[in-house]
Amino acid sequence: MEISDDKKIQLLYRVEPGCLGPTGAQTIARFCDYANQQLVAPYFALYHFTPRFDKSKAEREYSINARLLSDQHAQAYLAHFKTNKDQFEEQLDELLTQAIEHFLER
Repeated sequence: MEISDDKKIQLLYRVEPGCLGPTGAQTIARFCDYANQQLVAPYFALYHFTPRFDKSKAEREYSINARLLSDQHAQAYLAHFKTNKDQFEEQLDELLTQAIEHFLER
């Protein structure tokens, strides 16, 4: 099934520099570029990883066609694709952990 990008749920994921260890602040931007290239979203979603330097901003932010979604709307959209939001995020966290391990091994 194909969905145009403007109809896909977009997850902006702000990644903490500390997850890369003591030198994370110096490498987080390169890691986010790496993650944006390596991690493939489900057909109904898009991922975008960016450094999280401002703790006042949410770690995860959902939108469709540049319109922010409430948590309830994000859950409803994902439910339409028989996906639970918690499971969606857990799977992504696992992929992100694997990407961090591969990135640090390079």
